Amino acid sequence: MSTSLERLGPRREAVGGAALVAAAIALLGTSVLEFAPGEARGDGDNPADSLRYLARFGDLYSYSGLALVAAGVALVVGVVAVHALARERRRSLGFDVASIFGLLAAGCFVVGGVMRMQANGTVPHIQTLDQKWGESAYLVVQIAGTQGLLSTGIFALCSWLVAASIVLARRGVRWPAVVAVFPVIVLLVLVGDLLAPSLAARLPGEGVFFIYIAAALFGMPASCAVVGMAVLLPRSRAKTHAALPVGR
Repeated sequence: MSTSLERLGPRREAVGGAALVAAAIALLGTSVLEFAPGEARGDGDNPADSLRYLARFGDLYSYSGLALVAAGVALVVGVVAVHALARERRRSLGFDVASIFGLLAAGCFVVGGVMRMQANGTVPHIQTLDQKWGESAYLVVQIAGTQGLLSTGIFALCSWLVAASIVLARRGVRWPAVVAVFPVIVLLVLVGDLLAPSLAARLPGEGVFFIYIAAALFGMPASCAVVGMAVLLPRSRAKTHAALPVGR
């Protein structure tokens, strides 16, 4: 992938930036498609609610999975392009690691999206064989797909977005760092819940939950789009090339 992007020459960053903007749109589309039915969506953790949702709006769930796959594919291009840009002037072990996190996020989104696409047909079919089997099948998709792969992807992408914003700020492009507050919020909530669950339980749960959801569903795609625009716009790209002396 890196070799293919390098052949694009000066257009490499433009392609990578456009890919990040596309990934942001796809991530936002995932949320919009899944929650378009409103209250009819029900509780995502309730298998009975979710089986009714799949029966009525299964196509929307499949489309949300397709959008998630598209976001993952676009992220691969965007992450590799930004990594190549960062290494042009100075290598950084920290950003090398962060780039791996970005690719991990892409992989999680692709696999999680495929699970959603397959669930639309498979889970209702299992339900016709046995209601409890159908509920168990949905719970596998919910736990492994949404709570596992999607949460891991969100954590990994937010980590990469923060690192990319820092790299761009060091190159003189500071405005993505302003929007990076959203992935920072997501990371703080996720890490805090893992490391100090007792403390998290004493916080005003609903408020923290809604802040996290808003930052993850809307703030994270916004940050991804802003990083993409920073790489895409010619003036910003010129700053990143001129800001640091050549060195390793």
